[in-house]
Formats: sequence, C-alpha cells, structure tokens
Amino acid sequence: MENTSSSRSLRAWVGIFISLICLAAIFFFIDPAQIWQALLTARYEYLALSGVAFIVFMLLRAVRWRFMLGNQVTYGQVFHVQNIGYMLTNLLPLRIGDVARAVLIGNVPPVTIAQGVSTMVVERVLDLLFMAALLPLTLAQFETVPAEIRVVAVNAGIIAIAATFLLILAANQRPRASRLARAILDRIRFLPTDAWSRRIDDLLGGLHSLSRWRDALLLLSLSILVWVPVIAAYYWGLLAAHLQPDWAMAGFVVCAAALSIAAPSSPGQVGVYHAGVIAALTQVLAQPEAQSASFAFLYHAMTFILNLLLGIIGLRFVGATLDNVVNMTRRLSRRGV
Repeated sequence: MENTSSSRSLRAWVGIFISLICLAAIFFFIDPAQIWQALLTARYEYLALSGVAFIVFMLLRAVRWRFMLGNQVTYGQVFHVQNIGYMLTNLLPLRIGDVARAVLIGNVPPVTIAQGVSTMVVERVLDLLFMAALLPLTLAQFETVPAEIRVVAVNAGIIAIAATFLLILAANQRPRASRLARAILDRIRFLPTDAWSRRIDDLLGGLHSLSRWRDALLLLSLSILVWVPVIAAYYWGLLAAHLQPDWAMAGFVVCAAALSIAAPSSPGQVGVYHAGVIAALTQVLAQPEAQSASFAFLYHAMTFILNLLLGIIGLRFVGATLDNVVNMTRRLSRRGV
C-alpha cells in the first residue's frame, strides 16, 4: 500500500515538474508582454461561439457513453457524472476524475463500477483511433509539412483503421481474444500477466457495443460525431486569437492537443497542453507566436471554466459534495479500481 501511495505521489510531482518546465519554456521563447497584448485584443465573440461548441461536445460525449452503457441509465445521470469526472481531472492530479466517473456511475443501478471502467477504457481507445485517422487527413492539406511526417501520419491512420476492425473482431470473439492476450502476456516477462489481463478484460468488457455490426457502426459514427463540435470550437477559438484558420488547421490542432495531454502533467494538463498547441501552430503551421500562445491560453481557460461550472451543476444533481466524491474515489482507487 505504501509503495503504491509513494508511486502515485511521485507521478504527481513529476507531472507538476513537467508542467512547470513547459510553462517556463513558453515564456522564455515568447515575450509574455506580446502574449498579454494578444489576449487583450482577442475577439471574444468568437470565443463565446467556441464555448457553445464545447458544450455541444460534452452533450454528445454523454450520448455516446450512455450508448456504451447499454442505455441502462438516464441521460441526465450520465451527463452529470461525466461532468463531475472532467471537473475533478482539472482540479486533481493523476486523472482521478476517470476513477470518479466509474465510481459514480457504478452507484447507479444496474450499472457496475467494472462497466464504468471498461467503457471509459474503450472511450479513450476510440478517441485515440479517431485522432490517428484524422491526423493524416489534416496534414495532407499543408504543403509545408515535411514528407517524413506525412508518411508517419499516413501509417498511423492505416494502423488506426486496422485497429478499429480488430476491436470489432475482438468484441465478437471475446473468450478467444482473452485467451490469446493471456498467452501473449505469459511470454512477456517484464509485464505482470494478471494486471494486464485484467486491463484487457476491462477493455473487452466495454466492447459489448461492438458485438453487433449495426451497434458497432452506430458507435463508430457517434465517435466521429463527438469530435465535430470540438473542431468547430477550435476553429472559432483560432479566429478569436486573430489567426486565419481553415478547417484542416483546426483539425490538426485538435490532434496535436489530444496527443500533448497524454504526457504526464499537473491537474488540468496545464503547460503540456499549451506547449503542444503552440508548437503545432508555430513550428508546423508557421503561425505567429503571440497569437498562437494567446489561443492556447484562451481556449484552455474557457474549457477549464466550463468544466468547473458543469461539474458543480453535476454535484448538485447527484446530491453529492466534492469532498465526498474525492474521498470515495480515493478509497476505491487504493483498492485497485
């Protein structure tokens, strides 16, 4: 137990350190005064449109999650539990909001915590596959992108499409997929077989929505639809920062942001999000530094505030307090949930 607690504490501090390094690098290479000036002159009417699109994104994510849970609970319960989880991810380290979502939805019969965990694993996999497929489509629109990067992106897209079909196949052959995974893990000595088998079982458990081709196509369609308002939110956010985006640019920055927040960081992906977005805009798309930085800070602040407000509303809906949710989540997290 002590080792687990120490490991989590170390990961939290490493994340904070990485966030601070990213922020220091941003303000070292870009004049803070120029960023501030860009923030003062931003077009906040476009940022308001971006906020509306972000809320639509959250509404659609709840539709998809409810579908993955077999439509066993009301939309309102799923939506508010989801928002509490996102709020906690922004406020606390180690993405504790993901665990909170599983715990809270698992307390809404007939859903179980295991179902909550498995569907969130699948949700993350589907989002990653979508990003991998979107990336080459957006990069193809920019002549300035080196050929090597385009090749890597195209290969990632092909792998993403192949992985999607493998997931559908695994959903339809779950017992065989579990046995095959365990046989492979037994041969990889540096990976704990039981722990990874459990994670794979969680993934396969959340794939029940893919066990029929009709449901699989519906889930994949929802996974694409979910990200449409995000691309729109980025498009309007880039306009707010006085950049001149097109839809390909907005899509590429969405991919860059999604990949950047996979890195360890402080709560809310502070620093790593900003560094990833700014690097994508300035280094790949050759956009002005101050305006690129202002977009990163504006968009992150806007989503942080909206997630906080939606999370507070969610707490009132489920009749819980922040302390109760956090304490319950931490207890179950220590048990290995």
